[in-house]
Amino acid sequence: MEFVPDFSKFLPCLLGTDGNNNKILTVQEANSFTGGILALSGDDTINGSSVNDLIFGGKGEDDLLGNGDNDSLFGNRDTDFLDGGSGDDILFGGKGTDLLVGSDGNDTLIGDAGVGIYQGGLGSDVYVFRTDLAGIEQDLSAIGSIFSGISSSVELPNAVITDFNLVEDIIGLTGGTTKNDLIFEDFNSLEEFGINANLVLPFVSNELELLAKTGILFQDLDPNNDGIFEGTTIKIASTNKLLGYVLNTKSSEIAALPESQFITVDF
Repeated sequence: MEFVPDFSKFLPCLLGTDGNNNKILTVQEANSFTGGILALSGDDTINGSSVNDLIFGGKGEDDLLGNGDNDSLFGNRDTDFLDGGSGDDILFGGKGTDLLVGSDGNDTLIGDAGVGIYQGGLGSDVYVFRTDLAGIEQDLSAIGSIFSGISSSVELPNAVITDFNLVEDIIGLTGGTTKNDLIFEDFNSLEEFGINANLVLPFVSNELELLAKTGILFQDLDPNNDGIFEGTTIKIASTNKLLGYVLNTKSSEIAALPESQFITVDF
């Protein structure tokens, strides 16, 4: 689909359609349309240029690829895949289940309502937990008819970090929350949900296909291949509401991080 210039806004932008848009952004377009590229509705695939890009996916299941330089990618609604590429990128998944990949550089990964799956890649990355969205529950009664013994509802994590680097990565917190406001517990999916992850896999093939886009393998989530996801649970101490999980870490390791690796994020 054709993208057309839109000069009606304060900053000129490239405007897509409500269909499925595919676009490779040129350097000239990125520099000329400082209001970014707006894909609107539809399942869009937008490839950024080698300079700073500003890309808005809009509604639909979008693939937004920043490529080179310092990019800002906004998925908006539905299930989106955002990959910043090289450079220091800002990735905002928006509502829905989103997969955010920073790749090289010092990136900031931010979700919204729904579960954000974060893979920062190389560099010192900021993984943001939305404290205003802690403790949201999902009804599991339909699954309970297939797997007896599991809870009828479950708290959804705001985000799941797949590759936290204890030396250089940072946890971002909204709403003025600090490390002192958090509690850290060891997480074991079998103990938490009463079911082995391998039994669930036939029912989540779409999610696994989405993970494959990021280069995340099931083995990355479950290194010892026992069908159990392990890591650290982060909760708000005053309410015991769930913020998210940091996979393949121990709660003692996260608790021992200096306060400098927990920062306040406003956006």
